[in-house]
Amino acid sequence: MKHINLNNLLTENSLILPKEVRLGVVSLPSGLSFSDKIEKIKKQKKHANMKFTFSNPSYSGKADKFEWANSAIIFTYDYMQNKHNSNLASNGFGKIAAFAEQDYYEPLKKITSEFENLFSRLNYKFHTFIDNPNHYDRTFFEISGLGWQGKSTMMLSPGIGPWQLLGTMYSDQHFEPTESKNYSCGECNLCQISCPTGALDEDYILDSNKCLSYWLQSPEIIPYEIRTALGNRFYGCDECLTSCPPGQNKNLTINRINSHDVDLERIIISRNEDLLEKYNWFYIPKRNANYLKRNAIIALSNNPNHETYEFYLEIYKILSDDLKNYILWGFWKLGKINEITSLMDKENSNDLKLEYQKLKSMTS
Repeated sequence: MKHINLNNLLTENSLILPKEVRLGVVSLPSGLSFSDKIEKIKKQKKHANMKFTFSNPSYSGKADKFEWANSAIIFTYDYMQNKHNSNLASNGFGKIAAFAEQDYYEPLKKITSEFENLFSRLNYKFHTFIDNPNHYDRTFFEISGLGWQGKSTMMLSPGIGPWQLLGTMYSDQHFEPTESKNYSCGECNLCQISCPTGALDEDYILDSNKCLSYWLQSPEIIPYEIRTALGNRFYGCDECLTSCPPGQNKNLTINRINSHDVDLERIIISRNEDLLEKYNWFYIPKRNANYLKRNAIIALSNNPNHETYEFYLEIYKILSDDLKNYILWGFWKLGKINEITSLMDKENSNDLKLEYQKLKSMTS
């Protein structure tokens, strides 16, 4: 059977790929399965309490999902094209990780939508997965020749590094497969050295219990040691990406001016519905914006300005108890926990009083 050259097909139908998008093709069935790998991580509890692909590993990790599929097309979107990044932020401001500064899945979805329209016109059968818990999006990445899995667990490509998002489209057509290649990290372990919490100490394994990005999306109470490690991060962490040599041609710069930096006080006093609209592409537990306010309180406590203490005193009384819990930690982080006696005398919650006493006992 003659295979279809995908690039020729795109040219014939005037479908032009943006420079940020690359394609790989794998013939099916592939014989691949990542279900056991996902299940092992789950059993070791290194997924923390994440759901996503861990909810149903037997299906999400299955490569050959459809009997009718003869090819899988892998899309990568380089979201750091011509972009600068820095972890610095002015006092009172927080950082959003580069992958979340805007909804970079939108341009990826746009190009896959163009493929879907073309395939529909040609009467091709297809099924697309993008950021979907039913599909392990790295399944075909290495075998397609697009790159390799780094020790950070991120998918890496020459000249791009980890700065990319992935999508997969199954098709009933026989497309010419792209050539697999041999890449590796070799002796490099810069991502492991750079991780603030040791979440990458084991090669090619992420311990999500220690991952800062995980905690900023978690509904659980964030442990004290993680709060301190979060620094000025409001959403996401880029340490294992910025340290990765294959992505270093992205001209990372030290620059305090970034339009995506977050005014943390503004976040804390914003209406919840406004925050959900402003950051609609974020994963926010239960779509409850209080988790964004929690993140902002932690980041502000780690990167305060000269008005932060007075700001906390002013807003404490109007916040929910779960946020008051983090404000108390903020007082402790600012070295002010012993100066809020009058505030706590008016507190009715026994849980918050216990938290206050615990934090006081931690003051040297």
